Amino acid sequence: MVFEPASPSIHRIGEPVELDARVLDPDGLRLAVDDVAWVQDTVPLLDALEGQVELAAGVYELSALARLPNGDRLQSAVGGVRVQARWTGEYLGEIDLGLAADLPGGIPLVLRCVGPLRIRVSLDGRDADVEDGSCVIDAFGQPVQATYSVEIVVYDAGLLRGTVDFAVDSPVGMLELPIEWAGAFYDDRFSAGLGGSVELPVVGEGEISGSLMAELIDRYVEPDEG
Repeated sequence: MVFEPASPSIHRIGEPVELDARVLDPDGLRLAVDDVAWVQDTVPLLDALEGQVELAAGVYELSALARLPNGDRLQSAVGGVRVQARWTGEYLGEIDLGLAADLPGGIPLVLRCVGPLRIRVSLDGRDADVEDGSCVIDAFGQPVQATYSVEIVVYDAGLLRGTVDFAVDSPVGMLELPIEWAGAFYDDRFSAGLGGSVELPVVGEGEISGSLMAELIDRYVEPDEG
């Protein structure tokens, strides 16, 4: 019988996975066994029923094998053993972007985009995919459709940098702005901020501000194909 790890269970990359299998008699007492081992598929992991191993990112089915003194062979398996980064998972939240500038004649231009943000972080924590999104902006009382895509680069310890590629057909023409941001993954959320100056057609300089925030909604993601 396998006591550790549990199925399913999550273990962090770089930390040992505790393995513990026991052969018990009907009274719950341990039996002496020979030729014991843990394997992953046919790959040996540990020549004992108890111990620690370090595994790369992935989802595993592990088997404990033992041979009794009478020659009987026993096998117990546990699946759904996940080794992944601390911030692996699915995140759901919103992006909030603001653009402020002065039009010719001193007329203020204020645009705000609030839209959905969905992020999927791979098992090894190195890849973060973000769904493209859209929002409706109020431009001088008229609804204007805007779109955005988010690029993320993940560094050690879950620190992040990236860009938001923002596009809107505004009163001053088509705006296509790559906006840089920086942030981090925390235990149960993703948070980033952005701000700075951008050059706008006709208008000149504008100020960008905003945030990207999302809550961790699911730590279980499928392994990347290939």
